[in-house]
Amino acid sequence: DWKMALREGRFYAQVAFSAAAEQGFEAGGHGVVKGGSAWMPDNRLDGVDFVLPFRFSDSTWQLGTRGPVTLRIASVKNQVEAQNLTADLQGWYPWSEQQPLILSNVNVDVLGGNISMQQLRMPQHDAALLRVNNISSSQLITAINPKQFTLSGRVNGALPLWLNDPDWIIRDGWLTNPGPMTLRLDKDMADALARDNMAAGAAINWLRYMEIARSWTRLNLTNLGVLTLRAELQGTSRLDGKSNTVRLNYQHQENLFTLWRSLRFGDNLQAWLEQHASLPDSGCAAGDNCEEPQ
Repeated sequence: DWKMALREGRFYAQVAFSAAAEQGFEAGGHGVVKGGSAWMPDNRLDGVDFVLPFRFSDSTWQLGTRGPVTLRIASVKNQVEAQNLTADLQGWYPWSEQQPLILSNVNVDVLGGNISMQQLRMPQHDAALLRVNNISSSQLITAINPKQFTLSGRVNGALPLWLNDPDWIIRDGWLTNPGPMTLRLDKDMADALARDNMAAGAAINWLRYMEIARSWTRLNLTNLGVLTLRAELQGTSRLDGKSNTVRLNYQHQENLFTLWRSLRFGDNLQAWLEQHASLPDSGCAAGDNCEEPQ
């Protein structure tokens, strides 16, 4: 179903189990992947190290016994490349108050910065805090590729994450810039807006190129995917050799799930060609009737 091609790596596992009328089915063991590489139509994973110690008894999985389940991925390549991904998992599934499931040590280097989460506990009583550190807005804009504007500079923030809230996925998140940023509107779009609305034309002209000294963005995401941004920007606009202080209040709402589906995270045909073009030589000589195993 995933259309996954396993390219490299070593896998081994060991499981002991027993079954009896009085105790039912019980099992325990571990599985290990070392140096794995997997290609999917939209993603490529390299340097995968995965360790899964487990026990199963009374219809309950204990994930992580002497140590946690650990996942390390050196590189995840798609439209946005991520590196040095780590995650640890330990606890029970299905979880309960007495036997929780805890995800910890989540880190990933992406977009020139880092995203991390210290701990997510299920069942969840407190928000799991996703910390955004020094993310490059220009790399993000390049990945999304909007035509209306460009943005450069770094972003920090915190996004409180909920997985079982009836209304929210992210509630009361915030983003800000630790240093200078620049905003540049697309010339054709700005010209069209200025022509269509003369009253707004002057304001649009001052936003054609803006150096942002301070920004503060509030962010909420509902469990239906509706993203709401409210941003306050302060900076200096430069136009025709003149400068002017600008304070901009901006609000944006969009369905993030629809946006995500519209982005092209890889091209299926290109990924298929790359995989098959780089397959190792099977040793078939020219003219031999050789077929690739299915």
